[in-house]
Formats: sequence, structure tokens, C-alpha cells
Amino acid sequence: MDQRQRATPNTRATPASGEPATDGRSRSLWFGAPIAEDRRPQLTRARVVAEALAVIAQDGVQALTMRTLAARLGVVPGALYHHVRNKEQLQDLVLDNVLAEVDGHLDPSMPWTEQLKLLAHRLRTVLEQHPGVAGLLKTRDPLGPHSLALAEAFLTPLQAAGFRDREAGLAFFLLVDYTVGFAVSSPRTSVNEQRVRDAATRTQLHEFFRSLPPERFPALVALGEHVWLDNRDERFTAGLDVLADGLEQARRSPRRRPLGGRPTTTTRTTRGRQDGQQTADR
Repeated sequence: MDQRQRATPNTRATPASGEPATDGRSRSLWFGAPIAEDRRPQLTRARVVAEALAVIAQDGVQALTMRTLAARLGVVPGALYHHVRNKEQLQDLVLDNVLAEVDGHLDPSMPWTEQLKLLAHRLRTVLEQHPGVAGLLKTRDPLGPHSLALAEAFLTPLQAAGFRDREAGLAFFLLVDYTVGFAVSSPRTSVNEQRVRDAATRTQLHEFFRSLPPERFPALVALGEHVWLDNRDERFTAGLDVLADGLEQARRSPRRRPLGGRPTTTTRTTRGRQDGQQTADR
């Protein structure tokens, strides 16, 4: 037989199309299943920040570590450092991302006190929508674009109202510290807030205060049930009104002592001692 007509063992015939033939029992690599691709979303700074925010919301600020965050994202810790320098920068990015949600647009025709109160309410609302972030804001001083925009929004009405430069700075921190401090005790994180929101527990608290020895705790017996109430919004608004009214009074007073000035050191006790000393010297 002609050698050219003899089939070589283990060699498949090739059709005229050039495609390898199959015998039905094995499939050609040409038609094999494609290799599975990594379909995880690409790691970006935005993903890192969003996941960090989720960690804080679920487990608190103390739970946010680079190792924990990397595990949640399905990457090695070193991969995070391609997007953030360190944990501190990550915290600042988280804060700036949250503060971006605060609407800083104000109507300049409104009274300056109303502008500031509106902005404080907006800030509190956003912070309480992100449990744990207010506590982080007490330890960090972010200087990102949205953080700066919020500071500008608070300072502008104070400047327009005529506060001196230093007084405007003090007033700014009075308002921001009050708002952030209030948001720290968010109902989702504060045991006390959760307690007073439960009607049955609140009733037990009121009964407890009424049962206290009146000779030892007369004020608590009379007022305890008016203190431990589910009136969080009312308390925030009342405190904000007091702050704004005080700032307005300080601004209008013709003989006002500058904000932050030292209080008078002469008290009733010291005056009494001085009078007694003068009597003794006569």
C-alpha cells in the first residue's frame, strides 16, 4: 500500500475547512469551555471607602482595620495601600464622603441664626444616618473638599452677621461640637436612647425615680419623669435655639464681653470673705 494513503496512528483526519474533526467521544480544545474569569468588581478607592463605611455602621469605628477591610473586599491587605496611604487617610476619606451628603446651600435672605440652625439640623440628620461616623468626627479633623465646604457654609452666616474673626471661630465650634456631640448619642448606638424609646422601660424608669427617698433626691423625685423622655428631636432643637439666642444676644450687646473671655472671678463667696476681712481690719 502506498505510504501516502496509510493513516498515521492517533492522527485525526482534518476536514477541508481546516477545523479538527471530533469523533463524538472527545471535544476539541477549540470548543472547550472558556476559562472562568474573575468577575469581582475592580478594586477602587470608592469601593474601599464604601466598604469601610459599612464596617463602621455594622461593628463600630474600632472594628475598622486594614486587615478586616481587606478580608471583606476579598483582597490582600497590601492591595488597599494602592488606594489609601494608611488608616488615618481612610478615616478622613470616609468622613469626607459622608459630609458630602450635607446640603450646604442656604438662603442668605434668611436670618443668620435660622441659616445656622437649618445647617445644624442637616448635619445631624446625615451623621445619624451613618452610625459611628459622628464618633470618628470627634477624633479626626478632615480637610477634604466636602469637609471644607461644610465649614464654609457654617462660617459664612457668622461672618455676614458681623462677628469678629476670633468670635466667628468660637461660634463655629460651639455649633459644630454641639451637633456632632448630639449625633454621637444616636438611638442606634446609645443604650440610654434605646431605653427611653421603649414605653415599658420608660414607665419603669419613672416609677423608679418616684420611689427614691425624697429627702435625698427631691429634684429627681419631682422631675425625673420629665427628664427621661423620648423627646430627642425636641431636645436637639431646644439646645440649638439656646445656642443661637445666646450668640445673637452676644452680637447685639453694646458692652458685650468677647466670646471666650474669662468670666468675672469675684463670686459671692469671695466677696463675703473680702467683706469679712475688711470688717476684721477695722
